[in-house]
Amino acid sequence: MAYRIPPGEVLERFTEEELIRLVAYQNLYGPIGPQRLDVVAARLGMDVAAPHMKKGARPKLSDHIVQWSRNARPRKTGRELLAAVKGIHAGLTGSGRGPR
Repeated sequence: MAYRIPPGEVLERFTEEELIRLVAYQNLYGPIGPQRLDVVAARLGMDVAAPHMKKGARPKLSDHIVQWSRNARPRKTGRELLAAVKGIHAGLTGSGRGPR
């Protein structure tokens, strides 16, 4: 649970019934934590993007939500990662060659 309070306080603040409900909710819908806030932020992103899209097009929630799982992201090879780092470095230094 993402209640940022010590376990001892959890037992003081919540009744047994409330704890059972929280555990049941997490078993059904996943852990309560920062990922739930991402859904709210993604919805806000959809609302901001909607007026700027072509007529008839609608934004998708999946385009605006953060992927937390490493398995959900495409895996990159070492060469792809190195190329990305070199590209970032070139953009920061203003050259395509890196440091001399």
